[in-house]
Amino acid sequence: RGWLYGALAGAAGVWDVIARAIYEQVRPARTAIGVSSPMEHPHMPLPTTRQFLRRLAASFVMAFVALTSLLLLTFAIRQLAPLSARGALAGTIANAVLLAVPFTAAMTIPMAMFVAVLYEFTRLGADGRLVVTRHMGGGVRRLLVCVLAASLAVAALALVVTAEIVPRANEQLTLVLRPGATHTRSDRAMTIGELREAARDVGPSTQRDDLVRVANYELEIHKKFALPAACVVLALAAMAIALCFPRGGRWLVFAASLVMFSAYYVVLVAGEGMADRLVLSPFAGMWGANGLVLTIALIAVAWRRRGPLTPSGRGTVAIRG
Repeated sequence: RGWLYGALAGAAGVWDVIARAIYEQVRPARTAIGVSSPMEHPHMPLPTTRQFLRRLAASFVMAFVALTSLLLLTFAIRQLAPLSARGALAGTIANAVLLAVPFTAAMTIPMAMFVAVLYEFTRLGADGRLVVTRHMGGGVRRLLVCVLAASLAVAALALVVTAEIVPRANEQLTLVLRPGATHTRSDRAMTIGELREAARDVGPSTQRDDLVRVANYELEIHKKFALPAACVVLALAAMAIALCFPRGGRWLVFAASLVMFSAYYVVLVAGEGMADRLVLSPFAGMWGANGLVLTIALIAVAWRRRGPLTPSGRGTVAIRG
């Protein structure tokens, strides 16, 4: 197309050669296992600690709002018929839903933590950054510290909710749902100090009814600590799942969340029921779900670190093509 276009094409070719030569000089050498370094993907840099925590916080808020709204909607639908039959006003129904937020949040805070961690790790795995991070010195350790710090902060918030806000909200909710009825204070409307005092008032006894009452008080005490601790346990479980399936995507988040929430709730309710019947101790009944999830997470991490076995029995690591 003429000498001008030829000169421009030649200059572009020379510049490509020079740029490639500079790039080959400054990029780190490939590791022995064949994993590309992050410098080979300058358009996909690894997130800093602050960026990762900010994304994790945003994902947690969205998951918490979605899960809490879903459970509150279920609660409202379930209570709408009896309240309407009693002639309750719209303000009374709205007040009941508002008072149901604390005990609903006590369950959805750990769930939201699981969803947030799993979602952020699958985001890293979708474009290969999680694989790169795993083969960097201290890469996974840095993410683990971030997850632990975030989950401990959320667990502290959940402890305030379960120990102080939930009992008072439950007491008010009972008055709204059953006004005018004679109420005996429920163990779910007591703080930790009140539960311990009520258990001491029962005193040492061998009567089954007294033992059941004490077990109920102790169950509530352990529940107020076990649910906040679930924030840390479920966060570690989400991290283990993401490391085992780094390219799981959104379907992994949905399927793993559904399975984890169902299994955790079933084990929690079963443990509470067996503790009520004095089959298990209150400690085992309430902490069994956390112990089971943590054990599975540790086994999954140990299996993933070992890697698939070759015919000779030695672990191997997948090589990027």
